[in-house]
Amino acid sequence: MTHPRGFLLRAAAVLCAGVALADTPVPPRLPPAMNAAEIEHGLHRLSVLGRVLYVAAHPDDENTSLIGWLSNSAKLDVAYLSLTRGDGGQNLIGSELREALGLIRTHELLAARRVDGGRQFFTRANDFGYSKNPEETMRIWDRDKILADTVWTIRRFRPDVIVTRFSPEYRDTHGHHMASAILAVEAFTAAADPQRYPEQLKYVQPWKARRIVWNTSQFFFQASRQPFNAADYLSFDAGGFDPLLGRAYGEISAASRSMHKSQGFGMSVSRGERKEYFKLLAGEPGEKTPLDGVDTTWARVPGASGIAAQIEALQKSFQPRKPAASVPGLLALRKALRKLPAEAYTAAKLVEVERLIAACLGLHLEAVATRATASPGQELAIALEGISQAGVNVTWKSARNRATGETLTLDTALTAASLFKKELNVKLPADLPITQPYWLQKPGTDGTFEVADQQLIGTPENAPAIAYDAVVAIEGEELSFELPVRQRRNDRVEGEVREPLVIAPPVVAAFAHPFLVFPKAEPRKVAVRLQATSGAAQGELALEAPAGWKVEPASLPFALKTQSDELGFEFTVTPPAGTSTGQLRAVTSVGGRKDSYARQRIHYPHIGTLTLLPPAETRLARVDVQVTARKIGYIPGAGDDIPAGLEQLGCTVATLADADIQAGALAQFDAVVLGVRTFNTSDRSPAWLAELSAYAAKGGVVVVQYHTTDLKVREVGPLPIKLSRERVTDETAEVRILQPPHPVVLGPNNLGPDDFKGWVQERGLYFAGSWDPAWRPVFSLNDPGENGLEGGLLVARTGNGYFVYTGLAFFRQFPAGVPGSYRLFANLVSLGK
Repeated sequence: MTHPRGFLLRAAAVLCAGVALADTPVPPRLPPAMNAAEIEHGLHRLSVLGRVLYVAAHPDDENTSLIGWLSNSAKLDVAYLSLTRGDGGQNLIGSELREALGLIRTHELLAARRVDGGRQFFTRANDFGYSKNPEETMRIWDRDKILADTVWTIRRFRPDVIVTRFSPEYRDTHGHHMASAILAVEAFTAAADPQRYPEQLKYVQPWKARRIVWNTSQFFFQASRQPFNAADYLSFDAGGFDPLLGRAYGEISAASRSMHKSQGFGMSVSRGERKEYFKLLAGEPGEKTPLDGVDTTWARVPGASGIAAQIEALQKSFQPRKPAASVPGLLALRKALRKLPAEAYTAAKLVEVERLIAACLGLHLEAVATRATASPGQELAIALEGISQAGVNVTWKSARNRATGETLTLDTALTAASLFKKELNVKLPADLPITQPYWLQKPGTDGTFEVADQQLIGTPENAPAIAYDAVVAIEGEELSFELPVRQRRNDRVEGEVREPLVIAPPVVAAFAHPFLVFPKAEPRKVAVRLQATSGAAQGELALEAPAGWKVEPASLPFALKTQSDELGFEFTVTPPAGTSTGQLRAVTSVGGRKDSYARQRIHYPHIGTLTLLPPAETRLARVDVQVTARKIGYIPGAGDDIPAGLEQLGCTVATLADADIQAGALAQFDAVVLGVRTFNTSDRSPAWLAELSAYAAKGGVVVVQYHTTDLKVREVGPLPIKLSRERVTDETAEVRILQPPHPVVLGPNNLGPDDFKGWVQERGLYFAGSWDPAWRPVFSLNDPGENGLEGGLLVARTGNGYFVYTGLAFFRQFPAGVPGSYRLFANLVSLGK
């Protein structure tokens, strides 16, 4: 739900959302209700035509202070190009990783832009994890593809100024960061060259921005210990207060940045002066600010000599208590804009004008489905609703369903007296695509998503699964708006809630575990649950296994009677004798159609409900592993799948609450495992550490997984230890066993080189940088060309027990079914047993 004071922040975002670029003839989406201050703010935006493109590598890299100021104070059209969607990051609010985390962070960016008023773009680059240099980054990304996507965004958005968050020269940063700046500088030149990526010119034209600059701050130079002279940089003050918005620009910035909740980037408000500094990277020099020489008036548009005067008249005559009085002037302005040659600025401002017209009328049009999920070929009940709150002649002429192609003639006058409602039963096409983020629909590489449609590249999300193009006549002038079909329901706590319509297969399957580990070559029951997504369904369920694995029976019949009906099934899976990994896939057959889909619903208040429909698979791992610890306590952190993995090794795992974390109560456990970042996330950490230390001293084993440096405790163990940002990003890096071997290497599983094969994304992160001699390092490992790091796994003998700190990325390896990660972790919890 939106906080009441958040309404005023949406003015720029409301007008820019759904603004079609010059090559995209899609009607604008009807804006949410706007108050008089938002409408007046929008009227003043009509006078300004300049554009700025901000470029960086990840969600949360963007400078929300600058974006918010440019959009709301300068009233420019601002966009953020994040080269990746952040799939490779960590997650502070849940256990979602990889594709699911990328979807969360995509929508956190969209939520941030709704606050600060910017637009959002992406490339096909996949965040494959931390990279220490830009050369590695661009090799894995496929440099030419990501450069092409950056050029495409420049040509499509047509910015006057491009701003990078990172320097193409300073190497003391993430490889993705530096690569984003290098690619932006090259794209600045390439976008203007018709010989570069000529295949794009079917849709766009070459574009030459005026300049590209690096946005930096005094803090950067202080942190990197570089000399700083403000006179060497362009600058302006991005602070200040807007009385119309009723907020300081620092408040907008903080609210926007705080949308990056999965990364723990909640931000306090900064008020007063905020100096932003800029260094020219290429293009025309500026004298004072990066916007020098940019014409932001209507004088830059041929034939638009009278437009500025019309807009000024609208601004002067606006009546906050009677916004509808501005409709005739806005309609006249719309007519004038439609007579101008087709051009990017004209098209964008035309959309803003049409959305302001709707806002002044209090126009509400909506397409409401009775449920949030439907399947191809089904009938779906949809209601079209409309009302106009002002005394202006408004007629809803027609509504065209994009999915079916059918146009419904309405010819209904909309008044403030009553809500118009038209109930429909719509037969959905049998070939309607299943809802899945477009960048995940085809297999990609480690560094690049596969997207075949050129015009999809860069867009933040899919078009609505089903939408209507609504045509309304306002004082005789016809306008079109996009109405995405959504479910609307009442929640007893939240009130009115809307969810986007999802097109799903008739049945989805879910394995009881996201990965299955077989420590012995023995058959095992594997549970699968089926759920009907949108109505009754019957058919057969089968499991497809890798070569060498056996599944019985071959298939099982099912009959699901109603929507959301569920049934559970069991198959017997027998692994091969030797080590083996692969995927086990559930396949349903319904009415001659074979599908293999799971469903992952993600919900967080700041981004709403998101749905993924990935393949219905679970990871198989046959691995010889012994574990002598039988009973494990687990203290949750930011989220990981370690408990599920330990249970499959035969351990009993109990999740511990605050009241359980007392030395006496912990004595029942052979080991206690802390989830990732437990001491980063819980204010009770100091008390827990004291109890854990006492438990270990009496013979227990405590395993602390990786933590970042912003701890809520002085140490992550009973002895001095200082964490660092050191990591090993090469998942194939050699792991050298330090001599003499620590007992954790020798048993109950005797570890060797094969146990470090097949690791994914990285070896580890946030290694210890220094430690008391009582901590004993177990391994040495490093990225190519670097010195060995010994802080990835430390074991301290404390009293009769053990305390372990490990930065090794078990939270990634367990779900991937990496055999050696299980053998090593089994040794850790079995210490002294």
